[in-house]
Amino acid sequence: MIRKVLIVFILVVNFQILFSQIDSNSNLIKLRQRLVHIKHEEGKETVDSFRFLHLMIGGNVYQTEKHLKYAYDETAKKYDFRNEFKYIQPILNLGDISIVNLKTSFGNNVKNMFSSPDEFALALKYAGINVLMHANIHTANISKAMLKRTRDLVNVYDMYHTGAFTDNMQRNGNYPLIINQKGFRIAIINYTRITNRPSISRDFVVNEIDKSVMERDMRMAQIQKPDFIIAYFDWGANNQDAPNYMQMDIVQYAFQLGANFVVGTNPNTPMRIDYVNYSRNGIMKQGIVAYSLGNLVASNDEVQNRRGYVIDLELKKNNYTSETDINDWGAIPVYTYYDTTSTHGSTKIFSVPCANVESGDIFPKIPYIEKRRAVNCAYEVRKLLGATADEIQYNLTELAVNNVQETIDLTSASLNNKFSQKRASEIEPTDAPVLPITAIGSNNPPSLAVLYDEQPNVDPQSEKTMSKSKTSGQETLLTTAQKVEPTDLNRAPNHYPQSDDSASRNKSVACENKVDGIGNNNIGKDISTKGSSSTERSVNKTSSQTNISTKKEEGKRPEQKERERETAIEINHKTEVEAAKSNKSETGSELQKVIGVNSQVVFDTIYRIQFYALKKFIPLDTNYYTHLKGYEVMEEAGLFKYLLGSFKTKQECDLYWKTQIQPRYKQSFVIKYTGNKRLPE
Repeated sequence: MIRKVLIVFILVVNFQILFSQIDSNSNLIKLRQRLVHIKHEEGKETVDSFRFLHLMIGGNVYQTEKHLKYAYDETAKKYDFRNEFKYIQPILNLGDISIVNLKTSFGNNVKNMFSSPDEFALALKYAGINVLMHANIHTANISKAMLKRTRDLVNVYDMYHTGAFTDNMQRNGNYPLIINQKGFRIAIINYTRITNRPSISRDFVVNEIDKSVMERDMRMAQIQKPDFIIAYFDWGANNQDAPNYMQMDIVQYAFQLGANFVVGTNPNTPMRIDYVNYSRNGIMKQGIVAYSLGNLVASNDEVQNRRGYVIDLELKKNNYTSETDINDWGAIPVYTYYDTTSTHGSTKIFSVPCANVESGDIFPKIPYIEKRRAVNCAYEVRKLLGATADEIQYNLTELAVNNVQETIDLTSASLNNKFSQKRASEIEPTDAPVLPITAIGSNNPPSLAVLYDEQPNVDPQSEKTMSKSKTSGQETLLTTAQKVEPTDLNRAPNHYPQSDDSASRNKSVACENKVDGIGNNNIGKDISTKGSSSTERSVNKTSSQTNISTKKEEGKRPEQKERERETAIEINHKTEVEAAKSNKSETGSELQKVIGVNSQVVFDTIYRIQFYALKKFIPLDTNYYTHLKGYEVMEEAGLFKYLLGSFKTKQECDLYWKTQIQPRYKQSFVIKYTGNKRLPE
């Protein structure tokens, strides 16, 4: 009897140890498996007292110059971005609302590194993505015209968007974003952190993180009586792995103002999810924040930047009391897979759910190293989220993925919005991608933003110009050649495509036009033109005359050499200014760059409005004076001068001054600056 009791006791202890080990292994993250398609039981009585809304919230979506090359079909002469979302769109289409952070724009200019073809917007729509966030540093690097075209295009594709606006009037009428879906009213606010905002975007509005602005916006949102408020932030440093104090403070403030769910992006790597305790109206509550969702479509092939996760959120609303709560939620680890083996000589990009790659249900023949990377991505995300979030897994297979793709192709619409059709044949084909070629001894080609000006016209008969470019710490001799077609890229390793109006060509010419006796300083020649060959010939002629004169300086007295040198510089400077004035682009840009004789700093000529000059600095409440949003204070001659705007043309500045500022401030006037130096009119 005692022996039997001991045996039973030992078995019980062993089972407890076994179950405790299993439990400790499963504590990494709890798993929940869901079906892509749920078939409701027929004949079962249901009580219609609640309604549900499904949300999918993703991270960054990039389109780089390499991505455009991978997506371009040389045979069909068109772009095909379906692969990027093929394995994630069955999941994104389950969301009634699917949100991502758009890290590109649609400016119809493939030479601009911040612009993508219109075909990519269609791929976003087909993937089920119907809400785009614009408040990020990439939006701050485009022009107002490009932003306007981007907004118009996504409106045509029936997608919501917020975070950037062409002016304050447009913002006031469309922000915060309110979405009415299935009896729910969802409000979304979107902000970014920009340390150094480029001058190209200072004439339109990009929402930046500011507590006073957030408070005003949240009040406007609450006036609409939303059921749920989402705060979406683009913040943090690249590869940041933990939230900083500023981010935690902003999260606490957002919850106190009325946010129900907070998400963040930008670091390009996933960060943890936290439960945040906060007080609102004297009542203690708890909110959920995901500090960084990582990348849904990565911008490069660095393994740590390919990781991310999607928030799978289900809301529940009482039809009688209108009380709305989070019914269920979790995270879906995703990985950006660069496929170089399926098709010989080409690369394809796929955003894939890690769990289905791990189980072998999709990509059963994926290379071992890539499968390990996807599994490691899932493991790292599970470590980050295991204490707070469950992992959601869907039963995706190759058959299910192909069926969804076929359905989208047949209906020309996403699954979560079948009534909004948009056919690929209706899109005007975008130009073929033209990538810069890596110079010999370098692994990183220069960006298109450096090689090209934003003007769409390219002169195919560009001259050959020699320039010195420092790449990877070495001086490599590059040749500016005629435009190279994409099929010729592999056989021209030391050439990159170039146009006459590109900034890099102007810089290379300026580097060659050195005058003896000035040291390393260059005579300015960095004028952006738009195909005006006559002006270029005049400037080149002046530069060549200057070079010839400097060669004849030997044997002359120092005073004579100095006088001739100053005369040559003055003639060259006047020629450049006249050339700049005569070459206004069709977009109205007069922003010409002139390099000073005694300095290598490039200055822009801009027009501004001065409406105050005070002895003391007095901050202005731009929440009240909305027309003074974005003013700057510059100290000159012991006075604090209040300036507004940064206009490229005087006509544009005069128009804004006469219509917006002069009626309120009679003594305001227009001034011109080059750098920080005020110029007389």
